[in-house]
Amino acid sequence: MHRLIKEESSYRTSSLENATREQSKEKLHMKLCSGFMELAEVIVVIGGCDKKGLLKLPFTDMYHPKSRQWTALSSVPGYTKSEFAACTLKNDVYISGGHINSSDVWVLSSQLNVWIKVACLHKGRWRHKMATLQGKIYAVGGFDGFYRLASVECYDTFSNSWSAVAPLLEAVSSAAVVPCLNKLYVIGGAVDDSANTDKVQCYNPEENKWTFLSPTPFYQRCINAVSLDNMIYVVGGLLSKIFCYDPRKDTWREVATLPGPLESCGVTVCGGKIYILGGRDENGEGTDKAFTFDPVTGNVVQQPPLQRCTSYHGCVTVLQRVSR
Repeated sequence: MHRLIKEESSYRTSSLENATREQSKEKLHMKLCSGFMELAEVIVVIGGCDKKGLLKLPFTDMYHPKSRQWTALSSVPGYTKSEFAACTLKNDVYISGGHINSSDVWVLSSQLNVWIKVACLHKGRWRHKMATLQGKIYAVGGFDGFYRLASVECYDTFSNSWSAVAPLLEAVSSAAVVPCLNKLYVIGGAVDDSANTDKVQCYNPEENKWTFLSPTPFYQRCINAVSLDNMIYVVGGLLSKIFCYDPRKDTWREVATLPGPLESCGVTVCGGKIYILGGRDENGEGTDKAFTFDPVTGNVVQQPPLQRCTSYHGCVTVLQRVSR
């Protein structure tokens, strides 16, 4: 009888220990999911060219602004690329083009860290831009080796297909393209090998129509733009100034000065600030310098350098789970 009681007691103790162990595992999992992990904005820098502009870089790197640490991601797929287009949709990174007549489109899954090829563009493009508007990706303008392109394509993730929308009023390459207030803005760019434009073209997706707005205070190519708090900021084109466009007032103003002129730099919004990463200087050399611009204070602050001198690269912001 004593032996049976002892065995039953041991069994209960063992069962209790197992249950406690499972509860501890569950609590630990919940802590990891909610207590020790949080979503934070990080910057992804994709490909580009080296300091002399001769080598195309295969690297994809992620920068954590809080820790100032870099993490290597899966390398750029296919042929090495430069002057390709990059944007994000649903926290994944999309790139297209990268050399003359390239119609390839790839998506980097932020969860899996794997590049996946999706439907190709209808028209091969180089020196074009992509932007996300109302859940769809727009590939705008570019160069096919002979002519600047006016055509614009729209990508639907559900059908994995591209479709043509209304073309630009003026064909451009190396322009700045940015969504703001439910419209798409195409700013400046090259109209031929030696001439640039000051035109601002605005696309209304509800009407599938482009209109001209107030021109820029500059004629430049190799520029980039981001929107923050319903304002558009333009950097690059070997300008040492940062310009701001107010879509509601249709007006331009100069808001800050960089330490030196830059073109083909990476520009993205992260943590309420505008990051300006790499690019080419007035000597035609790539740089590893990085800056932040705070529209609230108007201050430009130098940040830790990039991993390497980089220009003509992709630069976007995504959300990533990070430890607290």
